[in-house]
Amino acid sequence: MLGRVSKTAERIADWFYPRACPGCGRVSDRPGRHLCWGCLSRVELYTQSLCERCGGFAEGQVAHGFICGACKGAKPAFDRVRAAGRFEGVLRELIHQFKYGQALWLRQDLVDLLHGCLMAHFAPEEVDVVMPVPLHPVRERERSYNQAALLAQGLAQRIGRRYDARALVRTRATETQTRLDAAHRRMNILGAFSVASPAWVTRRNVLLVDDVMTTGATLNECAHVLKKAGARAVWAVTVGRG
Repeated sequence: MLGRVSKTAERIADWFYPRACPGCGRVSDRPGRHLCWGCLSRVELYTQSLCERCGGFAEGQVAHGFICGACKGAKPAFDRVRAAGRFEGVLRELIHQFKYGQALWLRQDLVDLLHGCLMAHFAPEEVDVVMPVPLHPVRERERSYNQAALLAQGLAQRIGRRYDARALVRTRATETQTRLDAAHRRMNILGAFSVASPAWVTRRNVLLVDDVMTTGATLNECAHVLKKAGARAVWAVTVGRG
């Protein structure tokens, strides 16, 4: 009953205050969402030919499971990472507005993509706890929110799993990763995270959530400290992959 009332209120709100699509600027034709069907169809989703471990895309069709050369050369700490789509075009614009432009109303559009990615590549019922990649307190105060935490909380609600934003913490402020190459990203993020209490993660399957994965250095460092604290498995999903 409550769900029907909520949807009715949403339709009324859309009637009086139409949602503008962040991709094309037109009124969205997706009920309760900002991204229109046309712009959503332009998001390049990662659906096949992916490394079993890091989710990296292989050019051409690969019909069997495979491990990429990078993961064979240096096995990552995480067990599996998947991204919903390629970080370009309309998806890049959507994430940038949400992350840097205070466009928090885009949250459900992004959670939709995360949820679809999770359902396609994981067994949600095997997830014990959902955690965001944490921001350093100083950075979070500057931005006024942690975009990964908002996404992780929304995803946890969708799949009916526990959300925990306190178990994994960032203990050291780091330089932004955007201007660094792969090697310097690994060095920059080394030792930047810790687990507040190992009892919160021991023997649990942890699902990490972040907005974008580039080299995977941040997710790998998070997974490293979670595994060291006793996590059974560490999986991760992101909206985009650069």
